[in-house]
Amino acid sequence: MTRILHLSLISALAVIAFLNSLNNTFVYDDVFTITSNYFIRDWGNFSALFTDEYFNSSGEVTYRPVVTLSYFIDYSIWHLNPVGFHLTNLLLHAVCAALVYLLLSFVVKNSTIPFLSGIFFASHPILTEAVNGVSYREDLLATVFFLVSIVLCLQSRKHFRTYIFLYPCSLISYLLALCSKEMAITLPVILFIFDRVFHDADRTKRDTMKYYLGFILVSGFYLFVRFVWFHNPAEKQLQYPDKSFLVNVLTMPKIIGSYIKLLFFPVSFNADYTILSTKTPLAAAFICSIAFLITLGVITFRMYRHSKCVSFFMLWFFITLSPTLNIIPIANIMAERYLYLPSVGFCATLSCIFLEIRRLVGVFISEKAWKAGTRKTGSLSISGSHLPTPPNNNSHRQLFLCITCLTVVPAFLYSLSAMKRNRSWRDPFTFWSKTVEVAPKSSRAHNNLGMIYLQEGKTDLAIREFQAAIAIESDPEYHHNLGMAYQKEGRRDEALNEYHRVLAVNPNSAITHNNIGNVFVDKGQIDEGILKFKEAIRLKSRYYDAHFNLGLAYFRKGLLDASLDEFKLAISYEPDHAEAYSCLGTVYANKGLFDKAIGEIEKALQLRPDYSTAYKNLGIIYLNHKKDVQKALYFFHEFLRVDPKNKEAEAVRKTIKELQVSH
Repeated sequence: MTRILHLSLISALAVIAFLNSLNNTFVYDDVFTITSNYFIRDWGNFSALFTDEYFNSSGEVTYRPVVTLSYFIDYSIWHLNPVGFHLTNLLLHAVCAALVYLLLSFVVKNSTIPFLSGIFFASHPILTEAVNGVSYREDLLATVFFLVSIVLCLQSRKHFRTYIFLYPCSLISYLLALCSKEMAITLPVILFIFDRVFHDADRTKRDTMKYYLGFILVSGFYLFVRFVWFHNPAEKQLQYPDKSFLVNVLTMPKIIGSYIKLLFFPVSFNADYTILSTKTPLAAAFICSIAFLITLGVITFRMYRHSKCVSFFMLWFFITLSPTLNIIPIANIMAERYLYLPSVGFCATLSCIFLEIRRLVGVFISEKAWKAGTRKTGSLSISGSHLPTPPNNNSHRQLFLCITCLTVVPAFLYSLSAMKRNRSWRDPFTFWSKTVEVAPKSSRAHNNLGMIYLQEGKTDLAIREFQAAIAIESDPEYHHNLGMAYQKEGRRDEALNEYHRVLAVNPNSAITHNNIGNVFVDKGQIDEGILKFKEAIRLKSRYYDAHFNLGLAYFRKGLLDASLDEFKLAISYEPDHAEAYSCLGTVYANKGLFDKAIGEIEKALQLRPDYSTAYKNLGIIYLNHKKDVQKALYFFHEFLRVDPKNKEAEAVRKTIKELQVSH
């Protein structure tokens, strides 16, 4: 009964602390994995999870099919309603918090430590990035399957009947964790350390074949899939800081120290940490960080005799964090989401510290009560030995109050901080504005804020942010985005210069070839534009924009059949773009297939009821080719209703007057 109550309280706190995340929209990398990702919208693409096409279509850089599968499920239920996606993350976090409690219940006999650990994990604000970022669900899923695998493995050791069923389930859960995020590769090491800490060495050797072999085989299979079978060539572009492994080694201790500081003092958060590289072992940052980590290492070693539980979970923190230390180059060398799984070890260690504080306070209160009792009544003795007076009810109340404060106060403060941080993820503009504010040297923050301005039509502000990003870091993505801003302003030559800078670094950028094609078409160089669109399609076959733009270019050259084919391909890849149906209808009209033209343009209006061009085109078809004046008038009126300030509005009004006079 107590366990059920504890699980309920922990799960409820996890939901309460992050409940306001349901008000948030899609933010950060969600645009690549969710909003612009047509791959997850069609279950017909499911088989691509197990082919090389995964990297071109999924929005993921590394092989994480379990995460992508969860997006398939979410989209089939919620479509693009962000509430549903955030609800899934929220529920996964609650499950993780409950699993932390269950795992610790199997590891330690004291019931307080699992409860405190679950409470701290459920509400710790450092976990807000993993919970709020839909595209960072990978950390949640990896942790769920990681913890489930360990729990099942420990339970399978009770007797043979549980072993034959639970052990294979544990291996499957481990594989699912690996296919959610790479950091789960540390699980066999955690199990080995667990056995060495809590069991004797002989048992560890005896159980090697029985328990470890399966995890070793699963790890080998995953590594083959990850680095041979489904290795993404784009990962080769990731590099160490200053392109030096040594610089990376010298920088990582500082980052580990920053992580520990954030866990103990979660008061300053940043979505994009700017880390200055440490280039010499004589640097003060390196020396201080190494001294700090050595101290922690000594404490971990000394704690082994005093508290094996603390020693184990301190090792848990460092072991599960190790895959994020840029040993193999990753996109971000520091991010709060990397702490999600390691936080299990931190929260367990913190619980043990709090329990020790409670014990010391209890001793202090008992001694205080004993001294007060001896002053009032004197001391009792038997054969010269003094018997301390038991604590009175008041001392019990003081101890209970202390325990309550040690539990409630941190959980309350953590929850408030998490709720406040959740609001920073409300929408992209809020998110990146705050990031630029706290990290003005973050090139990524300036770039992403510039993209928001560009989407809102604030081109001048967008150019300013892109230029600020490039001044900090000359990244091909930032040059590409600056090129788009120049292109939108009509500064074509400047746009081409930026795009060529991108291709000098990344000649296989399909989106850049597509945009160059648009610039050529705008300059009247249609043949050159067609070549660029074809190059973009060669690099990315299911690229909607390139097929659509190629269709427009063919139409301008009068190649109607070729244009028709490209628009059909564009629609087959992304079937919810009204413009593609409208253009397809226009091609049919030019071929004299007016019924087909009307059908396609009506599909465009179903997708976008305020599409003024579609109303105008339907009016023209009904007037000039169907000779249906009443329908023509209806569509012309609809055109004026939805877009009365359109530059063609006066001509349409004149046509309406002429039709009304003649009829």
